[in-house]
Amino acid sequence: MKRLLFWCVIITFLVTSLAGCGGKKKAEDQPAAGKNSVRNEEATQAREESTADILAKSKKIEGMSYEYILTGLPTGQQTGKVWMHGKKMKTESSQGGQRIITIIDGDTNTVYTYYPGQNRAVKLKAGELGPEAQTPTDYTREANPDDVKVIEKRTTYDGVVCVVWEVKGKDGSATKMWVREDYGVPVRVEITAPDGMKMVMEYKNMKIGPVPAETFELPAGVQVTDLGEMMKGVPGMQ
Repeated sequence: MKRLLFWCVIITFLVTSLAGCGGKKKAEDQPAAGKNSVRNEEATQAREESTADILAKSKKIEGMSYEYILTGLPTGQQTGKVWMHGKKMKTESSQGGQRIITIIDGDTNTVYTYYPGQNRAVKLKAGELGPEAQTPTDYTREANPDDVKVIEKRTTYDGVVCVVWEVKGKDGSATKMWVREDYGVPVRVEITAPDGMKMVMEYKNMKIGPVPAETFELPAGVQVTDLGEMMKGVPGMQ
């Protein structure tokens, strides 16, 4: 009996010791919560893209369409739609209650101003119209990463993840942009002039991708007037 009791004590001691060792091993194998937090933070920082990386994305865009809202002009708010693909652009707006469509063909340097209500269009060379309005891709393609100040990272505007940038002009103006992280184009632009006046451009319902070629064609049967040819017959006009 004493011998049996002796062996029971030995076995109990061994089982207890092994259980203790196993528990200690599991505790050591479990990663500390602090270590997980550090790793997650490092992974997040690794995923953050540089300003140059985001700017480069806009250069890869071939086509897009969007609606715009322009406020801050002396003439009041302006709204319209735009389609772009390569060197072609189509805009649709309303002036004085009249619907106006402009088609710009950069390949031929030609501009058509189409009046659907009158079924007529006016043809001009692009250079005769002066500077064109800024498009979303213009703001970021022309930006220098060294001139961009990051105001806010990974904020949501109008349902998309953006970074907020500010670019100061040499004339004292300031441009603030909410730029989409996925495509590198702004969905909102605020331009403050040196005198404090502010203009705001918002881009809505933006769709990135190819635009059909027929989008940039006039409907059949439209009467087209070539103002360039008419000017040639006017003395002193070229």
